[in-house]
Amino acid sequence: MIRRPFRRFLRWLAVLMTVYLAIGIILSTTVDPWRINNAPWAAGSLDRSRDIHKEMRIGKAALANRGTWQAAILGSSRLEIALDPSHPAFQGQRAVNLAMSGATLYEVIAAGNYTLDHNPHIKTLIFGIDPGDLHSDADSRSANQYYQSPFADNNRSVERTINQLIGAETLGESIATLQRHFRGIPSEYSPLGQMLMPPGHGNLRQFVESTFIENPADQWNLRPQILRQQKAELLAQFIDRARQAGIAMHVVIPPQHALKQIHPTEDNPDRMAWETDLLALATICTKANAIPASAPPVKLWSFLNFNPYTTTPMPAPGDPSQHMPGWFDLGHAGKNLGDRMLDTLLSEHPQTTTTAAPIGVNLLEGAWNAHRATWIEAHRKYCTSHPQDVAWWRALVARPNRTTNSARSTTSGNLAPNP
Repeated sequence: MIRRPFRRFLRWLAVLMTVYLAIGIILSTTVDPWRINNAPWAAGSLDRSRDIHKEMRIGKAALANRGTWQAAILGSSRLEIALDPSHPAFQGQRAVNLAMSGATLYEVIAAGNYTLDHNPHIKTLIFGIDPGDLHSDADSRSANQYYQSPFADNNRSVERTINQLIGAETLGESIATLQRHFRGIPSEYSPLGQMLMPPGHGNLRQFVESTFIENPADQWNLRPQILRQQKAELLAQFIDRARQAGIAMHVVIPPQHALKQIHPTEDNPDRMAWETDLLALATICTKANAIPASAPPVKLWSFLNFNPYTTTPMPAPGDPSQHMPGWFDLGHAGKNLGDRMLDTLLSEHPQTTTTAAPIGVNLLEGAWNAHRATWIEAHRKYCTSHPQDVAWWRALVARPNRTTNSARSTTSGNLAPNP
């Protein structure tokens, strides 16, 4: 007598579990909130409502897994925000932005290898490296979802697949995607992986003063710097792989506002900001170019310079608006500067260039001393033409209670996935 109710319970439980699994699989594959499953019946109308900011590494890996890309953007949030993969400079190449907030070189290289593994038709790579990364122990992999994403290559594919089909988080994000779609709420990421420009800080001065963690010693060699050999070797191996595959490789040092580049005390320093790091990158790229390959030579672009975009004046203390147009903060530029960067990077396509002068420099072309002299003179002009902004910044640097953390300052300003 006792067995019949128990069997009835088991039957109902089995029915409920089957219904749950069926609904879960249908919902997750139809909505496909992180573009992971790519089922033929996935709703294309939901694409602009799919938001990967909560599972950004997983979402970027899903994009990389498409297998149809011809150009890819890799790096940290500095390129994730600035570079638009739909920009006409790509000349019709199917491009995707796979840069990730907070990523350091270990992650960027892993994402690059994963992208090349799954996209045999890649022709162009834009590979961003934040200044100082080569000389820092910073490793972002343990601080985010990297090890839960396919980028980690840790043989957890079965577990990931089950979670992506019927996991509670997947179902919850599927429902959230539907809500955004019917309410007309835009996603924080474009369907091509670009983080859409955050609105910026209402009071930029106040934000910078309250979060200031810069350590100018890092960029001016005021303390010893040690090249992290493992990072350098992994980078060299990746560049060599791209060249052997015939890929045009653009290594990019992303832009930062001029204030983040100036010397803490001198208007006329004897070197460029982050010069040790830039020299190490130049050495790696030069060695790669010496290896016979079918690809064009690697280019090392530095956008750490002084141009009309990076020298935008700070809002005056009494101005009604304390927002700086075109910048989220002093380390993250928006699409206007990013479009000009792409015009410079891909200028071999004459029909995509503008009449304005390029805003970046290929450090592998011309003499290093000439690059240094040009940069130092531009630094001097900026310091003398923006005395109030420079004085404000240097006062922050000199604050006795300033928080310094060399590991964080290397990649300081990298946005969290949901800024």
